[in-house]
Amino acid sequence: MKFSDEIQIPEWILQHLRRYGNCCCGREIVKRIGKEKIIEVLRKKGFKCILKIVYEDDYIVKRRTKYPIYAYYILEMEEKIRIYNL
Repeated sequence: MKFSDEIQIPEWILQHLRRYGNCCCGREIVKRIGKEKIIEVLRKKGFKCILKIVYEDDYIVKRRTKYPIYAYYILEMEEKIRIYNL
């Protein structure tokens, strides 16, 4: 069994990406899966996403940590989602 077979993206993340085009997924999920790996797995599922890390407060000293605690982890689709009223 390969490592990529074990990675499970929670269904609610996929639903939010389909519906809204973005999702604030949280530090724990990104840290468990990995920044690059989560993007790779989502691309295989058909979601072309980028991961943005937005600091909660500008006054916090921004140390060079891989997964900062006081930040938002936002997955965002590269393409816009078009919604049509029928």
